[in-house]
Amino acid sequence: MIGQCLVFLLLAESAFGENLTKFFQKKNCDPKCTFETQNLTSHSLAFFPTDCSTVCTHLSINEHTDLTEAQLASTFLSMKRLIGSLTVMDTKFKSISFLAGLEAVECGQYSIVLDFNNQMIEFGLTNLTSISCSNFEIIGYKKLRNLGFPNLKSITLDEFSSPFDEFVRLYIDPDSIDFCITVEEMETLISAEDVNVDGIYGKYCTPTTSENLCTFPEICPKIFGDVEVGSSSSIDSLKFMEIIFGSLIINGTNLTNFNFLENLKYVAQLTKGKSAVIVQNNPLLLNVSFPKLKRVRSDNLHTVVFTKNNRNLSLDVNACFGLRSDLGITTHWSPTFDGENCYLINDTANWLKKNKASSNQGSLGLLIFISALIFADLTSTFSGF
Repeated sequence: MIGQCLVFLLLAESAFGENLTKFFQKKNCDPKCTFETQNLTSHSLAFFPTDCSTVCTHLSINEHTDLTEAQLASTFLSMKRLIGSLTVMDTKFKSISFLAGLEAVECGQYSIVLDFNNQMIEFGLTNLTSISCSNFEIIGYKKLRNLGFPNLKSITLDEFSSPFDEFVRLYIDPDSIDFCITVEEMETLISAEDVNVDGIYGKYCTPTTSENLCTFPEICPKIFGDVEVGSSSSIDSLKFMEIIFGSLIINGTNLTNFNFLENLKYVAQLTKGKSAVIVQNNPLLLNVSFPKLKRVRSDNLHTVVFTKNNRNLSLDVNACFGLRSDLGITTHWSPTFDGENCYLINDTANWLKKNKASSNQGSLGLLIFISALIFADLTSTFSGF
């Protein structure tokens, strides 16, 4: 059994190395700027290409890395672009600012993994502007306060990602009570079309308000906190909203559509268990599509909820699936209309259609039966003359 396991591990390592070599070839990696040894330690340090601005490597910094932050900073001083993958796991560093010069990470079908660094307060990747990887994971921290990616602008799939990858699998769950995400970071994440934002957990850092960022009931392009639209709301002013860092709540109105939200693109709720879009008690509502809304985020499975609105909406299968597609919702749980998701609405609609057909057939059969009785009675009557 042990022999079989060793054979399996050797085969897996061989396959990994072969795939890695092919990936580096596709990226036109310079052999002189390739660091083939994954774990960076005092023994492998001499082989790292310190003069290269682009380094091809599956770099791993972990509990075996017996180097100081100063030594690492000196090693990575010239590196601006990393091709391969980056893993920082189980270290005692307070930041990874020794990688502060890094501007881009290109992983293909590989990953960035920043896990279980219990002494880390922030990452400090102040110059990182772009990530093109299949996976990006941050979990298991006790002291992490913020991400520290102030200039990150682009997260996409790499041109050599797996054909099975539909989006970047992003998972941020530090499990630190002090951790918060800035509104700027959330805007970058939710506006990235290739990123699934359902795996982001934490709370918002308290922002500084400005002309472009305000709190409701003030209206500006970016609103921090929930936006509540009621019967007395001035809907004309809401057309300026572009992103809500909270929930959109539409309750108790006579609205027939959402056309007044003509510029709203994103709604990102981080409060635990709270839906991102809540629409309830709007009896005249006929159209549930939004003019420009692209993405919504909530850790509640029911991200978008419609309750006690126009009863016909609970039977409109096309509207439900259309909204789900428009908002890029990937789970079956949302949107819901009076407690039912699109699939249940579809089942209900099919059941009603089937029973209506059966009822019509039954009515037709009854009509034929009654007609036959009348005809038989008339025949008997006339035969008596």
